[in-house]
Amino acid sequence: MKDTIPPDHGVLAEALRRRVLEEPALTDLALRQAVAASAQGGPAAPPPYDALARQIGEAAFRVTDAQVASVVTAAGTEKAAFELIITAAVGAGLLRWQLASKAIEEARDAPA
Repeated sequence: MKDTIPPDHGVLAEALRRRVLEEPALTDLALRQAVAASAQGGPAAPPPYDALARQIGEAAFRVTDAQVASVVTAAGTEKAAFELIITAAVGAGLLRWQLASKAIEEARDAPA
């Protein structure tokens, strides 16, 4: 059996963050960064993106067809809207991952 090196999840999370929030894409970089921040509970993104991003960050299963339709209209294409929706999901997911990682580290450092 071959020994494998476990993946460094911190490196993978950072690569995902850079790919989504720093590299060129169909939608504007500043808008993607604002959408991700909004999904993390940060400053508001421009309307109508903010309502959808916050909903994704809080409870994605409650996103409505109307929220998605307003983002498709504002973004101009379904592909651009999809990119922004994914950005919100990645922003929310990375925040949860960071909080969980911090909790695990604190638990490791706690006295037995």
